[in-house]
Amino acid sequence: MEQNEELIPKKEVLRLTGISYGQLYRWKRLGLIPEAWFIRRSTFTGQETFFPKEKILKRIADILRLKDEYPLEELVRLLSPEVVPAEVAHPDPLTLKPIGPEARELLWKEAGYSFSELVGLACGAEALRRGANITEAKLLLEAVRRAAEALRTSAGLTLLLAEKNVDREGIVLRAPLAILAREPIHLDQECRVKLRLDLEKVVEAVKLALGGEERG
Repeated sequence: MEQNEELIPKKEVLRLTGISYGQLYRWKRLGLIPEAWFIRRSTFTGQETFFPKEKILKRIADILRLKDEYPLEELVRLLSPEVVPAEVAHPDPLTLKPIGPEARELLWKEAGYSFSELVGLACGAEALRRGANITEAKLLLEAVRRAAEALRTSAGLTLLLAEKNVDREGIVLRAPLAILAREPIHLDQECRVKLRLDLEKVVEAVKLALGGEERG
């Protein structure tokens, strides 16, 4: 879970989304809702289950939106971060919404991009959309490409773009850093965070985009 992430109690999730207790736990058993999102906390009435608010509401909205179009077992493949496509060789990443034309300068081959490469491109493209320069975007892309196996357990993973001040003989240089880790992430005092990406959300967006193309 991300540092300082807002939590929401289970009864409020059920009220806001209109789903039943049984649906919630069925989706948990299927893997549509990660076990890690079920957080037990002590309250004045005893133990209660909470969820990361933004993630659980978005996931349930996605399930409700897609469940009439895809079987639930197919939704597991699309939405669960632990289920990563074994083989992807996408011909044109720029056609995928999470990547888009912004990533043109990040491409290094004509076709045949793997899933981890697509996720890396999506991270780089999002960084560009948020004001990062091309060098910084490439750092994020390479960090994801080097950690392809981490995409299978992307829940809770954060991709940071940080900047570190390096003093060399009185000359201060600013060096960009790409950090892929789980929260809380502790940086030294010379570092400042420029950009923070939730890797699980990027993985989900790329999988949904790929699934939409397969159905199209």
